Amino acid sequence: MSFSFKYKSVQLKSGGYIFRPLIPLIIGKERINIFGMLDSGSDITIIPKELAEVMKIEYGDENEVSGISGATVKAREGKISIQFGKGREIYNFEIPILVPEKEGLNLIIGRLGFFTQFKITFLEAEKRIEFKKVHSPMQHSRFY
Repeated sequence: MSFSFKYKSVQLKSGGYIFRPLIPLIIGKERINIFGMLDSGSDITIIPKELAEVMKIEYGDENEVSGISGATVKAREGKISIQFGKGREIYNFEIPILVPEKEGLNLIIGRLGFFTQFKITFLEAEKRIEFKKVHSPMQHSRFY
């Protein structure tokens, strides 16, 4: 079986609009309902520092990470539980995360731990993402 979500319209600072692959999630022990942007170019899920503080995430090692700009930022490693799906297809699993020191970021859902759970198809012309559950390979204990 498979399920899909339509892209969400997001207003830009310039006043224009763009459609983004935002997906609904329930995260953490606190069961926080939130939208995260699905990003096939991101190695790992990025949790905003403010959200991580509310969730009281237990941190592991500190890393320096960089994004598309190439600038590095310090980030702490952690894990969160995720509930994701639609209708009768609801899945629970854990994914590794990084929590950057920089504030004001969005929740970015990266490949490690999430993309291994599903066959994911971005249907750009339809502004829709399709998910099909697959057998998940072994989980990673370290990120890199």
